[in-house]
Amino acid sequence: MWLDEITLKDFRCFHGEHTIEFSMDPDENVTLIHAENGVGKTTLLNAMLWCFYGTTTAKFERKQDLVNHDAKAAGRDSCYVEVLFEHNDKRYRARRFHGNGTMGGREFSIMRIDDGHSVSIDNPDSFINTVIPKTMAGHFLFDGEHAEVFLGEENRRGIRKAVQDILGCNLIETAIEDLEETAAYYRRQMPKAKATDQIEVLSNEIDRLTEQLKSGREALDGLKGQAEQKQQQIADIEAKLRNSAAARELQASRDRANNSLKRAITRAASAQDELLKWLGDNGRFLVSSRITEKTFDHLEAQDVKGRIPSPYNEEFVQDILEMEECICGTELKKGSTEYEKVRSLLQKAANKTLRSRLSSVRSTLKELKREREKAPGRLDAANKRLAEARQEISAIEAELGEISDKLSGIDFDEIAERERRRNELRSELDGINRQIGALENNLRSSEASKANKERELNKLLENDEDARIFVRRHELCERLKERLEAELVEEEEDARKILRSQISKVLQATTRKSFKLRLTDEYAVALVNEEGTQLPKSSGENQLLGLAFTAALVEYARLRQNAKDHRLLRGTVAPLVLDSPFGQLDDSYRETTGEHVPRMASQVVLMVSGSQANKAVIDVLRARVGKEYVLVRTNRASGEGKKGETRQFNGKDYAVALFDQEADGTRIEEIVR
Repeated sequence: MWLDEITLKDFRCFHGEHTIEFSMDPDENVTLIHAENGVGKTTLLNAMLWCFYGTTTAKFERKQDLVNHDAKAAGRDSCYVEVLFEHNDKRYRARRFHGNGTMGGREFSIMRIDDGHSVSIDNPDSFINTVIPKTMAGHFLFDGEHAEVFLGEENRRGIRKAVQDILGCNLIETAIEDLEETAAYYRRQMPKAKATDQIEVLSNEIDRLTEQLKSGREALDGLKGQAEQKQQQIADIEAKLRNSAAARELQASRDRANNSLKRAITRAASAQDELLKWLGDNGRFLVSSRITEKTFDHLEAQDVKGRIPSPYNEEFVQDILEMEECICGTELKKGSTEYEKVRSLLQKAANKTLRSRLSSVRSTLKELKREREKAPGRLDAANKRLAEARQEISAIEAELGEISDKLSGIDFDEIAERERRRNELRSELDGINRQIGALENNLRSSEASKANKERELNKLLENDEDARIFVRRHELCERLKERLEAELVEEEEDARKILRSQISKVLQATTRKSFKLRLTDEYAVALVNEEGTQLPKSSGENQLLGLAFTAALVEYARLRQNAKDHRLLRGTVAPLVLDSPFGQLDDSYRETTGEHVPRMASQVVLMVSGSQANKAVIDVLRARVGKEYVLVRTNRASGEGKKGETRQFNGKDYAVALFDQEADGTRIEEIVR
């Protein structure tokens, strides 16, 4: 797919009709759009997503408030976005309409353009999903301000979903769900000829647990989605706080403190685990302390007195009885009084087994004593590490509290409100995380209970001839489901290998440090040094890693465009839209990243503000830029007494803020090359 042009009519901040033509030149594949914050970069990015799918990104506020306010005041109550694009050497025009009025009775339409004639596509929603599947589309839109939270430690679920989206797992996941329902159906059909009441009770209980697990997992997904949304909102607020001169240093201090807090919490958890392990390994030594000493002393005392293991050996007494003569010379005839007296000694005599056991007891007691003497030192060391970590956590939390108080106390209403909202969101996030933990525990308990009930049911049906056919069908569904789940795991592993390789290539081309990527099977993303030690990531490195991850997803989608596997959706080739990709990068990273951006996709739409795109960045991009635009802020208010805002592009001055205009909004102006 190649973007040709986009037209916006009264859509959000774009008053009136505005058009951008995208560069389709393979050698000059970048369309560069300059825009300051709040002028319309995010709106432009969302306009493409909305036109194709009727959806927007999570941070797009007031999702239903789409018609430009001044257009409404002028009596216009509708808006639309139209995208002209090419796909498989054919041209199409997609248009989505919102508001009152008519558009052939359809909100969304796609027309194929053949030799100047337009032919309507019957099912536009299905068609656009064959061009770029909806599940993949969002990953071709990079939000630089969101990259930091996206690759955060808490967002493994989001990272995995991104990989699954590009893999096109929908078909396999649907098949797994269908097999689960079919297996449940066959289980319910199992005859009840034997142990009828018990089978029915078990079957009903399994159904109840199945529904409970299903609703629980749905609730868990919902909670995790809410958590991710809260994390993104917090990250957005923190990004804005960083950009505030008054709060920048305080926010930087908080970032450093948060990183230190994470490390301290990890150390505390490690020390706590060590204490639990110590209790498991050494508890028996301590518990047995008193009884060990008394037993050992008793054995030693009796040994000195010759009472342990016994004053007589069983083998010695048996030999005397067999010889029928005592060591004193007395004859010992069977049945005689003397014989019976000697034979009675066998009751107190120690045999070989007893002596061996006593030897083992002594050895065990000595081992317990030795380990008990070592245990206090190990405990002290673990307690010391735990105490130090907890002390550090308390100090950092106090520091974070002071920073929060200072930010809240700054005499700028907007900053103070942002800080208040951040703390409110943090509190809400903590509550959601507690719900997630409780729900996960309940799900584990329900899964174990269901497995036990299924084992009981299968045992009851083992000898039921009538039930066997349903049992076999049920087992077949379960085996097929397990096979598909295993295949999905294999596909994800292959995807991770390719992504690791692609991300590493981007990092090698753009970073100054010698570090490697670690992408675990659980989708934790980290940077490590040559020794494998995890390194803390700065905000800039997090953004760079997010950009590399996006580039890897785009490349993986391209590699899979001709995939033959019928179980997974094919990949696709699509434009990459980058919003503020340089925001957190320093000048050196911006330059190397800017040099790499044109290689990330066949067609790139790059949106940057003046503070992000310095001269060095523009210089490395210049040879690859085919089209260039600036978004201009228009204001109805008078410009009297206000200093005009201009920027220079290609040696020409362009006003980026205009006053005394017809409407408040955004105008698109092409930069002459």
